[in-house]
Parts: sequence; structure tokens; C-alpha cells
Amino acid sequence: MSPSSVSLNECPASVAAADWYRGPVGRLVAADLVALLARRAETAFGYHALILGEAGVEFESRFDWHRQLRIGHHVLAGPPGGPPGSRLSVDLDALPIESEAADLVIALHVLEDRRNPHEILREIDRSLRPEGRLLLVGVNPASLLHLSARFWPRGWLRCHAPLALGHHHPAWRVVDWLRVLGYRIEAIEPIGGVAPWCRERSYRRCERMRRISGDWAWFLNGLYVIDATRRVLRPSRPKPAFRLPSLVGQPVRGEVAGFRRQTLGQPSRDAQR
Repeated sequence: MSPSSVSLNECPASVAAADWYRGPVGRLVAADLVALLARRAETAFGYHALILGEAGVEFESRFDWHRQLRIGHHVLAGPPGGPPGSRLSVDLDALPIESEAADLVIALHVLEDRRNPHEILREIDRSLRPEGRLLLVGVNPASLLHLSARFWPRGWLRCHAPLALGHHHPAWRVVDWLRVLGYRIEAIEPIGGVAPWCRERSYRRCERMRRISGDWAWFLNGLYVIDATRRVLRPSRPKPAFRLPSLVGQPVRGEVAGFRRQTLGQPSRDAQR
């Protein structure tokens, strides 16, 4: 499937992004992305890994998740509507996975299928075990790569047209959502560079500029990777009520309806009279 064969109205954004990774520049970005994911996942240990998104199938066919990840067992899953393959077709809002069953979740452009992807994040949070790792990949809406795909889909930058589909969320907003769910953000790494090239030769020549832009213009890079850890939320202990020590244990003197308080064993003034 070529990028020109993608109908932007017939497939989800995550499927269109997978088609972009099959293009001339997308293949090179995919190689850099898989190397970055493998490096970030070196400290992720466990038994089960969940890879969400149609792009996971494309990476599997060329890079082999078994070789890239330390976790031996992994499951590829994507939204309905993608081409048939080795992935499991699932509803992203209701994953058919047991709670806290995954040690690592790699989400490839799945949030871009929704304007408000909170249900997808809750499902990912439900399926991830405590202290599990989440690697989330998205398109930077402020990058030249996304702007060229959005406003010049038929010009000389038409190779990036598949990235125009969907709802792209900036990294800072996704980080805010994850922090609300209790995640600890380990890192936010840019990838893809700042120049929206369509030729493979031009992309290779700008390797030095991509390294510089990753340090000084990271907010303009085409893609981002968010590395987060699901923390164990412990309920806080209730705080004791504030009381002044000088008022604790002291007798209270008061008058009620004209009667004065008197000490036991002492007659009142009227009785003495």
C-alpha cells in the first residue's frame, strides 16, 4: 500500500500513520524510532508486552520486536479498519486484556484517533501493572512535518499526506493527562528532525542537523516519544484535627438560663441565708 492509496476519510489516523512509515522517508524515521524505543525499553522487565497501533505490524515485519525488546512475549493489537495481518483487531476504548496484565505498553499513534482520547488512556492504564512502563508515540502538531501534511497535502510535500488525518495532541497536553492518572514522566524525546523532506537522500544528509535540532529545537521535531511509569498510588493517612494544647483537659465555665455552675459539696448563697 502506497501513501497515495490512502483515503483520509476511510481509515483511522493510526492506520494512516502506519502507511506513512512505508514511504521513503517514513522507513528511515521508523528505523530511528525503533532504535529509540529499544533503548528506552532496556530497563523494562516482565513477561508481557502490548504493542498498540497498526504501525507495530510494519515494525514487526522489518525490525522484529523479539530482537528489540527484552520481554519475550508480546501482542500486536490495532483498531478495526486496518489491513489484515498478524495483529489483533481490538476496540481501543475496551481492550480485551485482563487488568494489570501488561508489563510494557507501546502505543503508536493511537491517541490520534480521538479528539478526546481519555478512554484510550484509561484502558491503557487499566491493562498496565503497577510500576509498568508506557512508551507513547505521537505526531507533534507544531512541527513542520505536520504543518506541511496539513496545508500542502498535494504539493511537493505530498509524501506526508497520511499524517494530516486525525487529532494530534502536543506532548505537554499528553503529559498532563498522564500525570492526572498518576504516572511518573521519565523522559520526552523528539525524533524525526525539523525538515519535512520527501527524499531519502535529503533525509540522510541532514543527520547532523537532526541531532542538533533534538537538543536546541526539540519542540519543532516531527514526532515525540513519551516514556512514563505507572506509579502505585497509596492512600494518604487522615490528618488529626487541629486542637490547641491549652484547651485540652480544661473545665468549661458557663451560665445557662440564669443558673450558675457550682461545685459539689458547697451550698449555694441562698441556702446559707
